[in-house]
Amino acid sequence: VQRIMMFGGSAMIGFGQGFQPVCSFNNGAKNYKRVYEGYKFTAIISTCVITVLSVIAFIFAPQLISLFRDDPQVIDIGAKALRMQCIVMPVIGYCTTSNMLMQSLKISGRATILALARQGIFYVPLVLILPHVIGLSGLTYVQPIADLLTFVITIFLVSPKAKELKKASK
Repeated sequence: VQRIMMFGGSAMIGFGQGFQPVCSFNNGAKNYKRVYEGYKFTAIISTCVITVLSVIAFIFAPQLISLFRDDPQVIDIGAKALRMQCIVMPVIGYCTTSNMLMQSLKISGRATILALARQGIFYVPLVLILPHVIGLSGLTYVQPIADLLTFVITIFLVSPKAKELKKASK
C-alpha cells in the first residue's frame, strides 16, 4: 500500500518543489500577490491531481495490490487499507503545498512541524496504539487518521499566514 501511495506522494512533492522557487523569488521581491496566487493555484491543482489518482487507486485497489502479492488474503487486506488511504489522500495536496509555502517563506518552525506531522508526530503513536486497541483493522486506519490530523494542524498553522498573504496581495 505504501509503495502505491508513494506515486501520489511523489507527485505532490513535485508540485511543491515546482512552487517553491516561484514562491521564494516573489516573496523576496515583495510580490505577495504572486506568492498568494501561486500558493492558491498549486494547492488547487495538486489537490485535483491527487484526488484523481486517489479515485483511480480506490477503484482498482485489488488489481494494484495484486501487482505486489498474489495471496488472496493479502490482496483483500491490502485493498481495504489502500481504499482507506484513498479516502483521505486528497488532503495531502493542500498539506504538501502548505508545507512548501512555510519552507519558502522561512517559517521554519511551522514547516518542521508540518514535515514531521504525517509520518512522525501522528503516525508513530497511532501505529503503536491502534493495532492493540482494534486489531488488524487498526493498521488500516493509521495512515488515514494521521493524514486527517496533519490536515487539521496544517489549517491551524498555515491559515494565519495565508490570510496575511491574501491581505498583502491587495
